Amino acid sequence: MPLLVFGANALTGLLGALALVIYVLVYLPMKRHSVLALLVGAIPGAMPPLLGWTAGAGSISARGLMLFAVIFLSQIPHFLAIALFRRRDHLAAGLKVLPNERGEEATRRAIFVTLVLQVLATLALVPLGLGGPAYLVGAALLGAVMLGWGALGLIGRRDDLWARRLFGISVDYLPALFAILLLS
Repeated sequence: MPLLVFGANALTGLLGALALVIYVLVYLPMKRHSVLALLVGAIPGAMPPLLGWTAGAGSISARGLMLFAVIFLSQIPHFLAIALFRRRDHLAAGLKVLPNERGEEATRRAIFVTLVLQVLATLALVPLGLGGPAYLVGAALLGAVMLGWGALGLIGRRDDLWARRLFGISVDYLPALFAILLLS
């Protein structure tokens, strides 16, 4: 935290401390008690772009918050895919995950809804001035892949292979998206 405060600014240090507290004192204990731990854990997981933004700009803005939202939303289908194909492991460990608590159908719906929000967040970077026309096309194409695979989980495949592939796609999605953003 001192590095964030003295190397950047007090706001960045405060956000870093908040991420640490949420992760250690809220998320970790919550994993055994509620499926909402996923959303809580996604907050510190999405903090790095907001920390970078506040370190550079010295303030929180809609642009920084939207970068936070892109990362926040991307973690949910990514983790839910893991939770689907590793549901027995989570059950054995005593961790509360959506597939074990609310069922596979609810999990697949949550994945799809979150993918829609994720794609909308990525596209919202353009009107905020963070991406140009090339980014818009790339983000739309990547989003179509994510949404297509998510829709397949709603109407088609009912096996762990679908969830494993969604996980694999989600691993490649963010680096590809941010590479396009950097190059546009």
